[in-house]
Amino acid sequence: MNELSVREKPAPNPPPHVVLLGAGASRAAFPHGDKNGKQLPLLDDLPELLGETWSQLVSETEVPSGDFESQYSWIKSKPAFLPELELIEKRLKSYFKEMELPDCPTIYDYLVLGLRKTDVIGTFNWDPLLLQAHERNRGICSLPDLRFLHGCVSFSTCETHDILGSEGQVCPLCKSRLVTGRLLYPEADKDYTRNSFIKRDWEFIQKAIERSFHLTIFGYSAPATDYKAREILLDAWGEEESRGSCHVELIDIASSSALSENWRDFIPYDHMMPVSCFFDSSIARWPRRTFEWKRNASIYGMPSQDVGIFKTDSLQEVQDWFTELAMEEDRAKAV
Repeated sequence: MNELSVREKPAPNPPPHVVLLGAGASRAAFPHGDKNGKQLPLLDDLPELLGETWSQLVSETEVPSGDFESQYSWIKSKPAFLPELELIEKRLKSYFKEMELPDCPTIYDYLVLGLRKTDVIGTFNWDPLLLQAHERNRGICSLPDLRFLHGCVSFSTCETHDILGSEGQVCPLCKSRLVTGRLLYPEADKDYTRNSFIKRDWEFIQKAIERSFHLTIFGYSAPATDYKAREILLDAWGEEESRGSCHVELIDIASSSALSENWRDFIPYDHMMPVSCFFDSSIARWPRRTFEWKRNASIYGMPSQDVGIFKTDSLQEVQDWFTELAMEEDRAKAV
């Protein structure tokens, strides 16, 4: 069967491709750690990261056995231990805030460059590496919107205007100094409306999912203490009547059967697209053209030629490649 080319004549204003990132995405993007070798922990790695500070707190509180989320949530419900928890939170924030993006191209560079300004990335991760990738590629081409669903150690925004920025910057609209958002820690009963910045990002991601043509979930498993997040996401994804023709793409090392069981509510008619590696995903194979690929497959029943991906150890070469790809979008808009 002939394959259609999607590189040329891209759609001028496609609906959003929404990507959700969990801790597994940061671990996959930085398997050897950040620029200085600092490791990206999963939630269940945090007790080891915190060391004696956490083990003593667990011992003193006689918390029931369980994972980090459940134990943290239980301790949080005991007001007498709030000072100790504040110390835990301070140490976690300090650890993540010190992280730096490597000089070489990373999966997060390919991710932000591989999506367009109509697309949205919603991340549950606290680390600053996605934002750093976004910042160092902003001059290359238009990039997707970023939303921090559990906060981020380096994300700052305006209290009045919806601005994506970093600590120390000012709002380009009102010239007010940007305010750093808070982190949302693992509690059994998360309140996504308590913090105005997190509430704003959740409202944005909901609307984006409602209008989306494709949903990619990268390294996020919706753990038990995120049941509210799962409900919100499912409500937004399920409102579109045409979901019968949609697919959910899962970038995860878990087995297909485990993924199918975990995400069955989101996947109509078994329309699941599991891949274990980012570079096998739609974003890597059809960067900045995922809508055109999906349109060809779903409407015309035709496969599309792969557009990418250009892999190299040089960030400059990656940026040059994406600059050329983005120029096709500019030419399409000019016609």
